[in-house]
Amino acid sequence: MTPPLGRPRGFDRDTALEEATRLFWTQGYDGTSLAELTEAMGISPSSLYAAFGSKRELFEEAVMTYARRYREIYVSAIAEEQTARAAVERILRRSAETFTAEDEPAGCLTTSAAMIGGRDTIDVRQTVARLQQADADALRERIEQAVRAGELPRSTSVAALTAYVQCIWHGLSAMSNAGAPRAQLLDVVDEAMRAWPPGPR
Repeated sequence: MTPPLGRPRGFDRDTALEEATRLFWTQGYDGTSLAELTEAMGISPSSLYAAFGSKRELFEEAVMTYARRYREIYVSAIAEEQTARAAVERILRRSAETFTAEDEPAGCLTTSAAMIGGRDTIDVRQTVARLQQADADALRERIEQAVRAGELPRSTSVAALTAYVQCIWHGLSAMSNAGAPRAQLLDVVDEAMRAWPPGPR
């Protein structure tokens, strides 16, 4: 009797998604074949379609899961740190550590995979851009609060300072994608924080 099609016995969807994420992370969407995905995930093409819908939908879920997990760095730092400076330093240092984690591919998935996808991934890239903009908006609000509270000079350009932090973040991501070690990224964070505007005197 022919067994029914579908997921293999013992199928772990989260584990399969992690394996797919690693491939997309290191090879990008277009550079990852369906055969490579099914081999890494330990499932058949029919099981992949049953569990995730399509290669594109699998990629979208992998990128969105990663982006939301990373966003927790912003959310927790802004909510828990007492000053905007401390929040920014925590965001940048945690990002540098995340980009160079030993148990994950180097760099940032949203930069190394999502941003270089093909036509099929345009919607994904736009969604990631919106998530990153939400991070920037939250940071801008925290910096505005710091100005109102007297933590930063009233002359501070909130937009420019927010953009500065985001530029450093993107730079750390690009450096890690190029293979820069964690120590070098943390040195950049230290230099970036030295340029943080001093409080009113």
